[in-house]
Amino acid sequence: MTEIPEAVQERLTAHDDPQLWIEVLRAAADDALYLQTELGHGLKLYAIVGACSHWFRPHQTRWTAGGGFAAPIGYGPGKLYRRGQPELDWSVILQFDFDGQLWSTPERPPPKNFRSVRLAIPTRTTRHAQAAIHVEWSPGTYRAKTKRIDFYGFRKLAEGDSGAAWSLVAHSKPRGEAPNATP
Repeated sequence: MTEIPEAVQERLTAHDDPQLWIEVLRAAADDALYLQTELGHGLKLYAIVGACSHWFRPHQTRWTAGGGFAAPIGYGPGKLYRRGQPELDWSVILQFDFDGQLWSTPERPPPKNFRSVRLAIPTRTTRHAQAAIHVEWSPGTYRAKTKRIDFYGFRKLAEGDSGAAWSLVAHSKPRGEAPNATP
């Protein structure tokens, strides 16, 4: 995957690093391919992808994997949650194409109770050297009846002609579940 879907691209600001968004979508695609192996080829998977500018006490709550990150937890709807789902400033819905192994804008809205992954990506990433992503898998993806929360940790490696190169350096692995995207 070398491009960001247009629905996402048109919402990014000059302060959002598009290379990070490419790498986040790539990590979620790797996870989706793992799910296809586990759940079979009839799976339809959507992504709710959005930007989050307000995280819960970002400098005092840490996720220690991969050298440490500000914990990717945030404000829920109208409230502050220590283990909360980050509130998105904006979001779009994408569908995963298992054959092409990429995320794209769906031709029609997803059905009711669709299987999805929600990706909360921090804003202002052009000026930061790391980013922690809050990833929430809906029931019916990794677990039959409950959602699953993961974190992806990315570090900026170097600035090049095409922007920063980001690398997935940490991925939370809930106990008893196989990881899908191994850095």
